[in-house]
Amino acid sequence: MTPDIPAGTVPHEPVSEVVLRAERWAREQPGVIACQVGGRAPEAITYLEMARSVEHTTAALARAGVRPGTRAVLLVYPGVELGVLALSLLRMGAVPVMVDPGLPWAAIRRCLDRAGAQAFIGVPLAQAARLVLGWARRGNRVSITVGPRRLWPGQTLAGLRAAVSRPEAPASVPTASRAAAQPEAPASAGVGARRPSPDDLALIAYTSGSTGPPKGVPLRHRHLAAQLDLLATLDLFLPGTPMLSTFVPFALGAAALGATAVLPDLDPRRPVRADPARLAADIQRYGVAGVFAAPALLDRLARHCVARGLILSSVRDVAVSGAPLPLPTLRRVRACLPAGARVLSVYGATECLPVAAITGRDLAAAHSGRASAGLGAPAPAGLTRPVPAGLGPPEAQARGTCLGLALPGTRVRVIRVTDGPIDRWSDELSVPAGTVGEIVVASPAVSEPYLGDPAATALARIHDGRRVWHRMGDLGHLDEHGRLWFAGRKSERVSTAGGDLYTDHVETLFAAVPGVRRTALVGVGPPGAQRPVLVVEPEPRADRDRVRSAILATAARHPHAADLRAVLFHPGFPVDARHNSKIRRGVLAGWAARRLREGPR
Repeated sequence: MTPDIPAGTVPHEPVSEVVLRAERWAREQPGVIACQVGGRAPEAITYLEMARSVEHTTAALARAGVRPGTRAVLLVYPGVELGVLALSLLRMGAVPVMVDPGLPWAAIRRCLDRAGAQAFIGVPLAQAARLVLGWARRGNRVSITVGPRRLWPGQTLAGLRAAVSRPEAPASVPTASRAAAQPEAPASAGVGARRPSPDDLALIAYTSGSTGPPKGVPLRHRHLAAQLDLLATLDLFLPGTPMLSTFVPFALGAAALGATAVLPDLDPRRPVRADPARLAADIQRYGVAGVFAAPALLDRLARHCVARGLILSSVRDVAVSGAPLPLPTLRRVRACLPAGARVLSVYGATECLPVAAITGRDLAAAHSGRASAGLGAPAPAGLTRPVPAGLGPPEAQARGTCLGLALPGTRVRVIRVTDGPIDRWSDELSVPAGTVGEIVVASPAVSEPYLGDPAATALARIHDGRRVWHRMGDLGHLDEHGRLWFAGRKSERVSTAGGDLYTDHVETLFAAVPGVRRTALVGVGPPGAQRPVLVVEPEPRADRDRVRSAILATAARHPHAADLRAVLFHPGFPVDARHNSKIRRGVLAGWAARRLREGPR
């Protein structure tokens, strides 16, 4: 007897493209694991079980009063439950509101107030914060606790599930208890459902807040579909292959593309503090073929593996996103991978993701000035344009970090730098190849205007007929081969009396200095007369006097860094809440100004 996925209780419910793709895999590979949670309390759910849990949870949410169009805050720990809830909300046409739990409490309150949420779905800690800190207080009419409910009003997810037709939930079991036999695939999925309009609102995400307050990013169903299509060109998420992701949205993407999303045991508020030994153990235990992580966490994992001579033999691909990939991190990562494994640096933003990509092989070649052909695994689809040799030493040219070629269907331009809004596109905005300017992107994945923030929207969008160019807020240039290079954030350029200095043009000069973990260029003083200061996060037990001397000697050899005289040491850089990789240079600039006023210690 073939077990069917039961019909939902919401009449004519819309179905997200993400959910439809996941339900396709429930039919084609019902027994394949869709989501695997690692760590000390592992659990897993197959595609069939996930589809049935989504059906059941959709009915439970509807019983609580969640409707198509309801904006629902979702603050649940990464795992099977979060995936089922997110897919259930999308399936019924509700709008998940996804905010980083590691943001300051006041920032979370501001984000949720602007979202205008009508429902709050969270673990007990999040529910307690809602009451004490006033999160999503205005307009909230549905409260659902994922776990035991205590002093706050509302219902529990377990109670709602028990009240509808299928009492068991969620349909996941401890990995050690999973039976070898799997049920047959359902005859159909999403019975009675209809597809939503591509222009229906799908979810609300937020920018990382690394250079200012987080901004709400409304994404419609067509944006999610475009993101999935662009991710598919990278050949990362292959059906049935385990993919470890420390970034929850990419784990959901893995499920939509048929891969097994492996979620490590980490604190989503502080992902960089994840235990690298546990990460390595999960990769080995589940035969992970692909790893998706931010540079800081990936560097932590690679250092652990290199120090122990550990090779992650199952890994075929490593994708890096959230910040440019430093060459020292690339070298460490490649040292703990098997021969032929591919490292891929992916560039994008919350407002348009992904934009461009480059393999580690091509990244190393671009920075050494040699041809990239024949040095490693093949590039993904759309990234195979040959790169000629003879570019010259990158240090002399202060190129920054190579981001690679734009993905198919994505247009990238570089325009002159301005801090004000640009109402209409003109080809005269573009600067010649090799000239630093602001990176702008036109893509099917470019999001809607920021939520309740017309001033930020005016600064981020350029209208070009029916097309919209998104201003990335990043500086860079296009080289003669069409590759995009990153120079730094526009808001973080250092404006000296002799001209602007770009963070990635300067910081990359010191990446190989012994004793340097990472550096940050900041400006102290008023724009136009700022003093450049290099802040160093040293390696443990580094000789700071030797590090300072080596940095100043290196700077003296490069005209664009020759005016650098001040070098300060910081115990641990402030970083963004999401990736823990984007340095908050504005905070460091204030710290550096205070240190310089106090004098040497």
